Amino acid sequence: MPHDFARNAPETDRPDDLLDDLELRLRTDVSSARGLATCRRKVAVTVRPANALDRDVIATAGYTSELRRLGAVCLVSRPTMVGSFFLLTFDRADLDVAPALAVCDRCAMLGDALFELSFKFVQEIDLPLAGGQAD
Repeated sequence: MPHDFARNAPETDRPDDLLDDLELRLRTDVSSARGLATCRRKVAVTVRPANALDRDVIATAGYTSELRRLGAVCLVSRPTMVGSFFLLTFDRADLDVAPALAVCDRCAMLGDALFELSFKFVQEIDLPLAGGQAD
């Protein structure tokens, strides 16, 4: 069934659904594109140093603006050191994903007390994209 791009896309057209359709139509592997597919969701997140000795010392709270299987972009109140490893803990009520180990690959100052952090997960996470996508 062809996709009608002239109309507004229904909420059921998520990246995984569209990639499934593309994979069936072209008989090609789109697994690399799946890993890059972005889900814009606002989920509460806590960022802690990955070192077990420092996990309770400094915690930065914020929320995600983008989620991917391979990484996340978070808005938080404190900067982090690029290249350092962190443990990201998501609010299980919003996103049922276990805490994930990630390396910070970008930190941008957006305001006096607002920073945008980009993380790459050490292991790909499985995102339950079925509900609660934010715009």
